[in-house]
Amino acid sequence: MARPAPSRLGNGDRVLVVRLGALGDVLRTLPAIGILRRTYPAARIAWITEDLSRPVLEGHSAIDDLIRFPLRELRGSMGRPVRLAGALRALRDDLRARRFDVALDFQGSLKSALVAWLSGAPRRVGFAAGYAREWSHLLSTHWVRPAGARINRVEKALALAEAVGAHGEQIGVGLLERGDDAVEAERIFAGLAAAGRHVVILSPGTSELQRHKRWPPARYGAVAAALARSAAALPVVVWGPGEEKLAAAAVAASGGSAALAPRTTIPVLAAVLRRAAVFVGGDTGPMHLAWAVGCPVVALFGPTDPRLNAPIGPAHVVLRAGRSMDNLAAGDVARAVLAILGRRTNDLQVPGHQTGDHHERPIAAWPAPVFPRCALPLPSGPRS
Repeated sequence: MARPAPSRLGNGDRVLVVRLGALGDVLRTLPAIGILRRTYPAARIAWITEDLSRPVLEGHSAIDDLIRFPLRELRGSMGRPVRLAGALRALRDDLRARRFDVALDFQGSLKSALVAWLSGAPRRVGFAAGYAREWSHLLSTHWVRPAGARINRVEKALALAEAVGAHGEQIGVGLLERGDDAVEAERIFAGLAAAGRHVVILSPGTSELQRHKRWPPARYGAVAAALARSAAALPVVVWGPGEEKLAAAAVAASGGSAALAPRTTIPVLAAVLRRAAVFVGGDTGPMHLAWAVGCPVVALFGPTDPRLNAPIGPAHVVLRAGRSMDNLAAGDVARAVLAILGRRTNDLQVPGHQTGDHHERPIAAWPAPVFPRCALPLPSGPRS
């Protein structure tokens, strides 16, 4: 049975935003929440999310309340029906005590639709069939049909916000930078002797589930060597939990040209990226974080679709050569970085690591999506 299109929100509505994870998806939902807040300043907006993404949302000016999604407890209850039922009941009771008027399911999965349903909100707005997964649309009371099935995730989230009456000609992410995070980022730069040099952040890591998005660490090393020699740049390799070996391999392959960043939290990494000249990495959370704070990105794509996941705006370069990350050559990535830095690339020399497929499968430099509504670059957000 079809569902009606949603109507406008009331300015005093209690709104539940459902976007549970991952980091990149949460960041790309923030522009939609920004226009919701500007359109409905008196609405009470709560966001339910997993622990990993919570740090980037804390203190955000568009969000009144953050609700923790108990992923760890729910996973630990699998195979224990009584314990699982108790965890779900506790989540339901917490959500229903808040008396939401409407739940907005930006995720479009069975898990997120169940959360919206558990909230007890009488209006549950989600994506229609063909735009949502796992039959999740059946749990929504109102359906949204974006302009296309394969549009950038930022635009898809904006379509849902606009369907309930939100509007805005300029979009932004608006991440807060806290003073202690800024101090730690400055300390890291000082320790790297970065003064007067273009700091280029290299991010070779992914989770094991996303290893298909990895570009070989040796090629990051080759890019670092080329940049250090051609642009007086300081390549810095960042890493997250479980990515230490990948980061160390990239540094080793650079022949001493790259520095290894210390362990950072996500907010400190955001502060580091605000101060960097360029970010290089695959379709992962750190790439979207760089975009969110206004750092120019060289985004490396293989099996995932740049139309859905590329960073938005004219400051970025999106590279793809077929559906395998192995097809991307180090020389092409280094040239893209130098182009952003405004350097000549005629004399660029990249040692080794040119794939045999490179000349057979020429690189595709995808234009980064630019929305007509974006009259200005995405703002990096306030600093505390």
